[in-house]
Amino acid sequence: MSPADPRSRFISDLQAEAAAFADFFELLRSEQAALAVRDIEALLQIGPAKTERITALNDLARRRAAYLTGQALPADRDGMARWLALQDGSEGIALAAVWQRLLDAAARSQALNRENGVLIETRLQHNQQLLSALASGAQPSLYGPDGQTRMGSAGRILGKV
Repeated sequence: MSPADPRSRFISDLQAEAAAFADFFELLRSEQAALAVRDIEALLQIGPAKTERITALNDLARRRAAYLTGQALPADRDGMARWLALQDGSEGIALAAVWQRLLDAAARSQALNRENGVLIETRLQHNQQLLSALASGAQPSLYGPDGQTRMGSAGRILGKV
């Protein structure tokens, strides 16, 4: 089989897709760590990297779907399972293992991306609440000109009746 052989390219793409999902998962772990410590600089670098990797993953998935369709198979998991069933011996076993790694990495990535989305949404809601409180003039606790803590806009000194 030559590298130009469609089957060889498909196998190479399948291996690349599995590796790309593993790489994407690690990027999502970095994103989660940056979110945890509120590292804006890291998040600004991760955003474009995520976009690049998603684009690459989508391209690999499209090529996989096109190959399966060209083999008269459905362009989905069922089609992939059928294709794998047609592969012989140890190569078939190895390819099934690559496919399983791809599926596992995709599932882990999806779950972690969902977790990161929840973290981002929680932070956004918190920030929105703070902005709303500031915009409404609510001041839960301020220091007055005399250095005493004051509550609300009434200007009452805490601890005094």
